[in-house]
Amino acid sequence: MNISEYLEGTNLTLVLEGSFDEISSPDIEDKVEEVLSRDVESVTLNLSKVRYISSAGIRVLIVAHKKAVKLGKRVLIGEMSVKVREIIEMVGIMPLFAGPGR
Repeated sequence: MNISEYLEGTNLTLVLEGSFDEISSPDIEDKVEEVLSRDVESVTLNLSKVRYISSAGIRVLIVAHKKAVKLGKRVLIGEMSVKVREIIEMVGIMPLFAGPGR
């Protein structure tokens, strides 16, 4: 899994590339926790280059959302691959990560 980050104002975007599974999940969870500790209002996850997301990846998303809420911040999902969108919609967590007007 490759993780790139881009800061635009108070929003930090993490671009994930590869498989979001039990192997990569600990690193992604650590990275999201680290960026949430910074002076940002929101973290947007770009999942357009993620080929696969497992239940471990879904867990990381839910945990990230809960941590962000406790800190008064938001975790959003920006772009995502078709496969990832299908899985996230199937498990019903999309509303947790939708930005305004989505």
